[in-house]
Amino acid sequence: MMAILTNLLIAIGLQILLLTIRVLCRRRRIPRIPLRLPSFAIWLWLILSSLPDSLVALRFRPWLDSALLLSQSYAALQLLVWCTLEVPGSVSWWPRPPKILRDLGMLVVAAVITVMVLQEQAKINVVGVVTTSAILTAVIGLAAQESLKDLFAGIVLQVDSSFQEGDFISAGNGIEGWVVSLTLMSTRLQHVHGALITLPNSKMWSTEIRRFGPRGPIAREIHLNLDLDLPPEKATTVLTEVARSNPLVLSDPEPTAFVYAYADHAITYELEVWQEDPTDNGFDVLRGQLLAQIWYALERNGRTLPYPVRELRPKARPAANDDPAGYDLPSRLDLLRQNVLFGHLNASQLEQIAPLTRCIRYASGESIIVEGDQGDALFQLVRGRVEVIKLMDDGRPKTVAQLGVGAIFGEMSVFSDHPRSASVRAIEECVLLEVERDDLRPVLEGNPRLVEELAQLVSERRAQLISLSQEVKQAQTNQLIHQMLQIFSNLTGGDADERPR
Repeated sequence: MMAILTNLLIAIGLQILLLTIRVLCRRRRIPRIPLRLPSFAIWLWLILSSLPDSLVALRFRPWLDSALLLSQSYAALQLLVWCTLEVPGSVSWWPRPPKILRDLGMLVVAAVITVMVLQEQAKINVVGVVTTSAILTAVIGLAAQESLKDLFAGIVLQVDSSFQEGDFISAGNGIEGWVVSLTLMSTRLQHVHGALITLPNSKMWSTEIRRFGPRGPIAREIHLNLDLDLPPEKATTVLTEVARSNPLVLSDPEPTAFVYAYADHAITYELEVWQEDPTDNGFDVLRGQLLAQIWYALERNGRTLPYPVRELRPKARPAANDDPAGYDLPSRLDLLRQNVLFGHLNASQLEQIAPLTRCIRYASGESIIVEGDQGDALFQLVRGRVEVIKLMDDGRPKTVAQLGVGAIFGEMSVFSDHPRSASVRAIEECVLLEVERDDLRPVLEGNPRLVEELAQLVSERRAQLISLSQEVKQAQTNQLIHQMLQIFSNLTGGDADERPR
């Protein structure tokens, strides 16, 4: 009884040791120690060592001893491989061998151990039985034919490094996904919809495979038709600017656009972009966003998508809308009256500015302002929501604010000629009243008193945002007045195009 209790304590201690090492492996981010087979060997030893000889027939004892010795040998082999190959490889002591070669080596060693144990403990000559039985050899050979194909194909795939775990591959017939594991007999893929796909290695070797990294990059081509009267240089500029503003498009390699073909009613362009997501779902999302944002960009430039219509007479152009976003002159005049920057202007001055302004629309996700760019327009949010994004010291973008209807942004770059201090991106479809610097010149040029009043309003807004002291606020106000007088004053000795912007 004392011996059984001692063996039980030893088994519990060994099991606790295995679990402790496994927890430490998880914390240190190294391969976890094998648990199932060593635990099975421990508890099998405890059970067999606790059985009295009276309960076990003499003829069964060699078989039980063989089973115990095999389980202990297999467990020791697993632990040895973990100690000598997996752990040192994870900490870069020496290169980790290919997984399939490691598994093959373990299989060979396990086979040798099995033959030796059966021959010594159970007194079975396994080699002799296999080599002297022609029928058994033929049966084994036929049964193992496909398995051997998978085995050798797996070895070649691993040695040739056709793909690795974590890669995204497409094997044709709609079979694609991330490589989860490459074993001796099969390859497992994680499909984009979550399904686990298991393919024999022989099929993987005989199939044409397209391999991508875990996160791309992958080139995407989008073809679309634009108006014949839209100059190609202008069209390609619009397409590339839209692509650069999309967060799913990589900046390196840069997006490119060029004329692809002439259609009977339009010019076909090809927009080539790069993205990280190599899946078809990722491409569908990117293509949908780009096509929607291109529509809005074309509208802001007074363009529409062409229709394949044939006419025998020149097409009657519709009268130009007062504003593409649906806000006519009285509506824009009313919006200017609500603007805190222009509320002090009289009716005559507002009527001078309103015809020069316009309302524009942006799609969800489009960049309205980019940090660091030069700006000559301010915006009043008429409909929708936007987010203000600031680059941190480590280069990561951070959303610092969200703005709603009535918010005004971009005025500092217009009045001080400084670069944009933050980026602004549309959260949903937005309508913005755009007031450019040149729209204000007819009212502000030659009117220094009005310039001072406007500078005072801009400085007060800035002081409220960043809590400036009265002295600093006054100094910045004086500096802003000086800059605005330079920008909006009539310049002598030069053309209007030479004014600072």
